Amino acid sequence: MLSVITLEKADDWDGIVKSFGNYDVCYLSGYAKAFSIRGDGEPMLLYYKNGSTRAMNVVFKRDIAVSNPFRDILPKNTFFDLSTPYGYGGFWVEGDAFELVNQAYDRFCIDQGFVSEFVRFHLFGDYRLHYSGMVETRTNNVVRSLDSSLDDILKDFKHKVRKNLQRAEDSGLSIELDATATRLDDFMTVYYGTMDRTEATTDFYFTEEFFEALNEMAGNYMYFHVMYEGQVIATELVLYGTENSYSFLGGTNGDFFHLRPNDFLKYEIIKWAKRQGLRRFVLGGGYGADDGIFRYKRSFAPNGVVPFYIGKRILDKDKYDKLVKLRSDEDISERSMSFFPEYRS
Repeated sequence: MLSVITLEKADDWDGIVKSFGNYDVCYLSGYAKAFSIRGDGEPMLLYYKNGSTRAMNVVFKRDIAVSNPFRDILPKNTFFDLSTPYGYGGFWVEGDAFELVNQAYDRFCIDQGFVSEFVRFHLFGDYRLHYSGMVETRTNNVVRSLDSSLDDILKDFKHKVRKNLQRAEDSGLSIELDATATRLDDFMTVYYGTMDRTEATTDFYFTEEFFEALNEMAGNYMYFHVMYEGQVIATELVLYGTENSYSFLGGTNGDFFHLRPNDFLKYEIIKWAKRQGLRRFVLGGGYGADDGIFRYKRSFAPNGVVPFYIGKRILDKDKYDKLVKLRSDEDISERSMSFFPEYRS
C-alpha cells in the first residue's frame, strides 16, 4: 500500500503527483532533484493508496555518516534519517484515513531502520494535525490571497508600497516574463550579487546545475525580470502548482534601489498569478521572527500571516541516543540544543 518511487522513474513520480487535483510544486521530481544536487540526500516519493484514501510525501534519505559531525567516525550506509525538502512538505492526503497512512509509514520507517525524521509542514495541509511526533511553530510566513479583485489587493498593500509602485512606474520600469530560463545568466548575476551584498551563507549560493534541474519543471516555474534601459535590475524565480505560487529566489542590483524595483516586481508577480487562476502568492518569511525582511513582505499582505510548522520524531531511540552520546564530549557552546536531530547540531 506504500510505494517508493525514485528519481530514476521521474515520469512515474510526476504522474502520481499531478494525479492529485491540487498538487503543489514542492512535490515534483524536478524540485527534489535540485535539492539532491545540493547534497540534501537521496529523494524518494512515497505513495499510499487504499480504498478512497491516497497520500503522497517527498522525503530525503540522509546518510548520517557523511554529515560533518560524523565523518571518519561512523561507517557509511549504516545510520540514516529522513527530512522533507527545503520549503513545504509532509504527507498530502486525499481522503480521511490519516491513521492508516501513518501506520503504513511507520512500518516503512521501522523496516528501513531510520533514526529520526524532520518535517517542514505544508502551509495549507492537514497532516500536521495527525502527526504522531512533536509539532511546533517558531516562525510565520506571509501569504498574499489572490481571491480579491486587483483593486482590493492594491488597497490592502501598505501605503508605502503603493507609493513605491507609483515611483517605479514613473521611472519607466517594465517586466519581462521568462518561462524558458532564457535569461538564466542575468538572473544568476543579479542573484549572486545580492548574496554577496547581504553576506549570505554558502548554503544560498545555489549552482547553475541546481537551477537547471528546477528549469526541467516546464509549466511550474516562471522567471520575472524587471527591466530598465535594457538591463535586468531585479529578478525573481517563482514556482507554482495548481493553487499556490511561491517567491523562491531572487535579487536586486543595489545600484537601482532608488527606482523601487522590488515593489514593482512583487506586484507584477501578483497580477500574473491572479491571471493564472492561482489562489495564493506565498512570499515566505524572514531570517528572524519579525525582522525587516518579514515586515517588508507583510506590507503586501498585512492580514496574511500564516504560522509555519515543523515536525520532529525519534524513530529509533536506541540509535538516536547512541549518536547523541558520540557527541557528548564536544564543547556544548558549539552546539544548538534546540536543533533537531540533536546529533546533527
